[in-house]
Amino acid sequence: MRFPCPACGYLVFDEPPGSYDICGVCGWEDDPVQLRHPCMGGGANKPSLWEWQQAVLPTLSTETASEPDLQRCSDWRPLEEKDCHDIDDTPRSSREYFESAGGDSPAYYWRRT
Repeated sequence: MRFPCPACGYLVFDEPPGSYDICGVCGWEDDPVQLRHPCMGGGANKPSLWEWQQAVLPTLSTETASEPDLQRCSDWRPLEEKDCHDIDDTPRSSREYFESAGGDSPAYYWRRT
């Protein structure tokens, strides 16, 4: 089973969300804290997931989308402003960051209810 990159939506990871694997399509490192807090910069990636998508998605070529071995997760979508509602819950120290990284795999932002 393949898992989607939260930044570009392509099914590229062999592990569930938060694997710290790097996407071969867009270069995003699968950071569980940044998946939980998509507007938080730092961590495994310097920019936030929101910033990364704004910069990288427009640069992905149409050739990428047509490669036969690549599939995008059928329900994936880019972040929307409403997905960045967690500002009060964003880790503010190294300790809070590592506490946020522990536990279960975070839910994908596009599947939160």
